[in-house]
Formats: sequence, C-alpha cells, structure tokens
Amino acid sequence: MAVAPESNRPPRRKKKGLIVLGVILGLILALGIGGCAYVASIGKAWDDGTDKFQSQVFPNEDGTLSDPNNANDGKNANGDNGEDANGKNKDVPAALQNGEITKDKGEKKVTPEDQNGNGIPDKVENGKVTKRPEETGSTDILLLGSDSRAGSAEAVNVQGQRADSIMILHIPNNGGDPYLISVMRDTWVNIPGHGSAKVNHGLDYGGVGLQVSTLEQLLNVRIDHVAEIDFTGFKSMTDALGGVDVNVPISFKSDHYEYTQGQMHMDGAQALEFVRQRYAFEDGDYQRVRNQRAFMDGVLHTIQSKGAFNNATNFKNVVESIAPYVTVDSGLDSGEMAQLATPYIAKGGAHLHKLTLPNAGTGWSADGQSIVILDSEATSQLSDALRNNTMSDYTAKYGED
Repeated sequence: MAVAPESNRPPRRKKKGLIVLGVILGLILALGIGGCAYVASIGKAWDDGTDKFQSQVFPNEDGTLSDPNNANDGKNANGDNGEDANGKNKDVPAALQNGEITKDKGEKKVTPEDQNGNGIPDKVENGKVTKRPEETGSTDILLLGSDSRAGSAEAVNVQGQRADSIMILHIPNNGGDPYLISVMRDTWVNIPGHGSAKVNHGLDYGGVGLQVSTLEQLLNVRIDHVAEIDFTGFKSMTDALGGVDVNVPISFKSDHYEYTQGQMHMDGAQALEFVRQRYAFEDGDYQRVRNQRAFMDGVLHTIQSKGAFNNATNFKNVVESIAPYVTVDSGLDSGEMAQLATPYIAKGGAHLHKLTLPNAGTGWSADGQSIVILDSEATSQLSDALRNNTMSDYTAKYGED
C-alpha cells in the first residue's frame, strides 16, 4: 500500500457530523428570527425528538469523571474497536504510557515542550488529568459520529465504540463568524486517566464524558454542548431523507456493494459502507475522506432540494426526520439555539469557516497502530486563537479547508 504524503495539514474530513451540523445551524438561524408560532413548533420538534444523554456528559471541574468506567454512555453500545494492531485490544498497552512513536520517515519532531517527539506536550502525558478550561464566553459544540452498532445485527460480534468523526463548532462571543474544526480520528493524544492513544478512543474508554475531557485538554477550550449520532442513526437518518444522490469519485467494490463512478443514489446501508470503506483503495483513508466529502455534498444538496432552508414547513419536516437519531446534552435545546442565533440574525447571517487540526505527519505507535502525529505548536496557537477570538489571524497563517 502506498504511503500518503506527509503534510502540515491533514486532508479535509467531512462526515456524519455535518448532517447534524446543517440542521443545528439551520435551527439556530430559524429560531433566532422569533415571533412566529410555527417557528416555535420547529423548536419543539427538536426538543421533543432528540434523545438526551443519560450519563455524565461533562467532566467535573477538576477534570475527573464521577463514573470513569461508564463507557458507551450507558447505552450498552457495541461497536468497532478501531485499528489497533491485534484488532481486539481495547486497553492502552503499558508500553504506550510514555507515548513512544515513530514517524513514517523514521524521524521525530522534538521540541522543548515535547521531548519524545510524539506531538503530546510532556506536561499532559501518561494519563495526566487536568482541570476543565475556564469559560471564555464563546460557545463550543462537540459533534460526534460514533461507530457504535447498538441495535444492529453487528452488535453480536463487535464490542465498544469509537468516535468515528470528531468536529467542534466554535461560535465566538463577539458575534464573529463560526468555525468548524475537524479532528482526525487517529490523532495521537493523551487520554486523561489512561495514557497515550488515538483521540477517538476516549469515547470507548469512558463514554462521552471522557471524550469531552480529552478534547478539552487537547485544545484548552471548554466544551459547552455535545451532539452525537451512531451507525444505526446514520443509516436511518439517510433513509429518512429518502436516500442521497452521491457523485462517486472512483469505482470500487466493498463487502456488500459495488459503487460506480458518477451519480449514484444510496440508501442508508449503502451510504454507511461508502463513507467507511478504505481497504479498497491504494491510499486508504485519503480516498475515504474524498468519498466522505462527496457524500456530504450529496446530503447538503438533498436537504437544499427539499427547500429546507427557505421554507418553514420543509425545514420542520427535516428536523422531525433527523431529530430521533440524534443524542444531545439537555442544554442544547431550542432556547439555547435561539440565543446563539441573535447576533447572526442582526447582521443577516454568517459565513462558516472550516479547518482541520494541523498535524506533523503520520507514523506508528509502539504496538503498531497507524497514527496521526499532533503538531503541538500549531495546536497551541489554535488554542490561543479560540480563547482570544483571533481565529482570523490563525487561519491567515495556517489556512482553511
């Protein structure tokens, strides 16, 4: 298999979370208009339709979890256990507690803050737990696409769950444009209380609360809300939209389907296999990312073709179709969205900026896992920009997707 070229910025990762994002953004803007009974009914459809997390969503102020072993959010979810060397190992091997890694080119990027060159600042390695970041006034919403198979036939054969897509929607407190930040699922980070591992393992090791804690420590930014969708929800939600027309980039075969280059209508099962397949391609995950972008283009076109964002009735229909497959924290309700919308309604909307957490290339963990190595310097600058409302300066230096 060919090794994809190293880059300071990973490929764009657009996935299941963006379906939820489109509805959340549309709902924010619609509810912000106010004064309309029908708009209020749209908000009620969201509030009544979405599931609410039943276990701890946010860590305690000192960064600990009240129930650190409450993995899978108490849903008894069963899912893929990721791409570790043995295919079944759910625990962090002791050899990884010091974070030793090797880059594809056999080199390490050692800095004064990162003496072993694994991209994780030394001050937060070895499972160190840190207190939650301070409030800044901005709002940060974590969007998760989980690989849980709960409720599916696959649940019998696979255990655990990982965050298959991780995105953070940053809404500045000064009314500035929002930013969507994608985090590569294989980024090598410190999992509080566990040690060095891929960032998406936080969900499996300790549920949503630990995934939030991991990202808060990574970016030094407080997560205010969480929205999640799993495999079953993704398939059902795609079907609820009537399927999606996707412009398939290249022809390939997966385990159950054949995909032909060009326009192709996909139901939920076909779409899920399309966005997850990587073994059929010479460049693996890089083609998977292209396929995910193609699928998301199709989803957005489908929603737009239904007139969802310029007709209240159509938008309510989309909300009612999608809400049952989304799980959110209790605070992410229509009232909160209306409040978030106020500054954008006043100025007639906002431009969504999209970027990906920068990395220092790909490499291998001590136990043979293929990983993405964090660019700790750039991540530190991103953290400063998020906390100080200077994201435009950050993107001027590092660019957008």
